Amino acid sequence: MAQEVLVVDDDPDLVEAVRITLEAEGFVVSSARDGTEAKKRLAEHTPDVILLDVMMATDTEGFDLAYELLDSPETKDIPIVMLTAMSQSQSYIETFQQITDRPWPVSVFLEKPISPKKLVEAIRNVLARPTRS
Repeated sequence: MAQEVLVVDDDPDLVEAVRITLEAEGFVVSSARDGTEAKKRLAEHTPDVILLDVMMATDTEGFDLAYELLDSPETKDIPIVMLTAMSQSQSYIETFQQITDRPWPVSVFLEKPISPKKLVEAIRNVLARPTRS
């Protein structure tokens, strides 16, 4: 059975490019424009992995959603691959981790633009890992 990826991003062009890439690799892809729509989709069906943008309606909407999912028993084990267009993402991660004592809510943090090969590899890698439980 094909594994499902929920793509949460407010850029329709990026969503379509990701859809084409992942479907060519055998994944089933669904999408949501923002955190609210993502939560509706998740109430209907649980994907195998979530591909999540950091900045949508707000600069932190992706992180806000990631923490909500981590806090929910129904979604806490879904791996999250987070995408960002922010440069210097590694220093951003380090700074973020210094200001919170919460566990990092995502499995992988990737910078846009990302090559299709690297995206598929990242998704396959997180799917191969054991769950957080």
